[in-house]
Amino acid sequence: MSVDVEYLSNNNEDDWREFAEKDIHAGIWHTVEWRDILVKEYGFKSQYLMAKDGGEVCGILPLFQIKSPITGNRVGSLPFSYHCGPVATSDEAYLSLINEAQNICNNLGCKYLEVKMLEKLPDKVVEEGNLIENLFFNTSILALSSNPDDNWKKLDSRRTRWAINKAIRSEVQIRTETDLSDLKAHHKLKIQTRKKHGSPAPSFKFFKSIMDKFEDKDMVKLWVAEHEGQVISTLMFYTHKNVVMPAYIASDDSYNSFMPNNLLYWKSIEWGCNNGFKFFDFGRTEPNNETLLSFKRKWGCDDFKIPYYYYPTQPNLMSQNRNDSKTSFIKNNWKKMPDPVLEILGPKLLKHVG
Repeated sequence: MSVDVEYLSNNNEDDWREFAEKDIHAGIWHTVEWRDILVKEYGFKSQYLMAKDGGEVCGILPLFQIKSPITGNRVGSLPFSYHCGPVATSDEAYLSLINEAQNICNNLGCKYLEVKMLEKLPDKVVEEGNLIENLFFNTSILALSSNPDDNWKKLDSRRTRWAINKAIRSEVQIRTETDLSDLKAHHKLKIQTRKKHGSPAPSFKFFKSIMDKFEDKDMVKLWVAEHEGQVISTLMFYTHKNVVMPAYIASDDSYNSFMPNNLLYWKSIEWGCNNGFKFFDFGRTEPNNETLLSFKRKWGCDDFKIPYYYYPTQPNLMSQNRNDSKTSFIKNNWKKMPDPVLEILGPKLLKHVG
């Protein structure tokens, strides 16, 4: 087997699209559309690799260089994606992609290469690729039944079912037909929600790009929870292949007692069941965030460690050290800033975080 690696260009974009569409392990973040969103929003330099054997695509690996005076120079797969590593049909294809990614890392003078996977790479690839495996983050994934009642029975009755029923009793309504004004409301609520946690929110332009790129392809939805005509919570979720993935949820704290987020989650799970999806991906969680892990388990999720790989060394990452003094200082001051300032500063800071 002779595997060659080429870079994504206008000439071979159709080959990339075809492979990413047919391979079940390629997610929404492997799409060319997601590349375009990140380039437009953050100006990252893309390095998309495609492995071919005899002219046939046998693997893909999307990469971006993030060069920041604050967080350093690195190359990764993929910023703002919790898993988006190489997808390949053989160990040889994996190794060819990893080797070329390491060449990029070295040639660009990057401190490290980061590859985010949902499942472990083959042992041969890790060993021969001189990769360092890190099992820090958890992910929580719920298996969906074709009958929503089966998933309802999995819910924790004392907390999750109670919260959903509380939202219904409080006359919270879920609206699935949304427009630009709802997207603006989603952005405003996201700024407030992230502020509460001391972290920056993406720009309105970022959310609009996601809707513009994916909504017509039926790969993203924005739903809102309302009370007496007031939007009190919003959920943007991806719908790709056999997975429903809640991407961004935001809410007005003054309505938290009505439990609108729980109802949004349940209605999207119910929708996934009724529309033939197999999994509901609640996303990654830091291992010390037991409150969030417990919340996800109460939906019937299984949680497990996800592997990230590094070369040539594993860095000291902010995402894995959120309780250090420097990060705590930033978070505490972020919570004190007015929303209009956060709206401007948030996207600028996120560009460095990646």
